[in-house]
Amino acid sequence: MEILDQAVAYLREGFANINNPKGLLIALAAVVFMGSWKQWLPLSVVALVIHIAIDQLRPVLSGGEGDVRLPELLSESFWTQALVLFLGYLVIIGIFYFLKSLIFRRKAAH
Repeated sequence: MEILDQAVAYLREGFANINNPKGLLIALAAVVFMGSWKQWLPLSVVALVIHIAIDQLRPVLSGGEGDVRLPELLSESFWTQALVLFLGYLVIIGIFYFLKSLIFRRKAAH
């Protein structure tokens, strides 16, 4: 039961982390390119990589003089955060694609 509680907590945290303009735009772009449910997992991984890249390039993108650094790939906190973001993208992209399929199916029926 504790594992289930932890999984639900990760899903909630992932949804909360993606539920911002950056995350929603990345998810929306992924859904535009998504042609079927088979692409759901790979596009969620791509969205995660884009999210991490934007976070790492933020000092340069904001016009500042900050350094670009690679993420700490060997730290547990990085992978935990990546898992949380991945789960968030799974949820958001799944919801967006479901809505997209409903809208376009309805238009095709008329």
